Amino acid sequence: MTVVRGFVITIASGLVFGFLGAVMGYLLGSVAPDYYRTVFRIPPEISIDTSQAGLGLGVTQGVAAGLVVGLVIVVSVAWYDSRTAASQPKDS
Repeated sequence: MTVVRGFVITIASGLVFGFLGAVMGYLLGSVAPDYYRTVFRIPPEISIDTSQAGLGLGVTQGVAAGLVVGLVIVVSVAWYDSRTAASQPKDS
């Protein structure tokens, strides 16, 4: 695996997970607005747009999870490549 390929996998994973997190957070904030008020103990008298809060939280959590997943994939593939290369007989 090349360094560029590792970066592409990690960044692509972060972007995909960030997009999915944004969609899920926005839907959660739209469908169940009391969820964020309950989780963060926001009093009812404080005005908050729960859809925007869900979108922001979904993006940040999705990107973080995506970067972790991407890095795990890259490290796993690199480890596998190093193990298979070590077990190959060397041509002299």
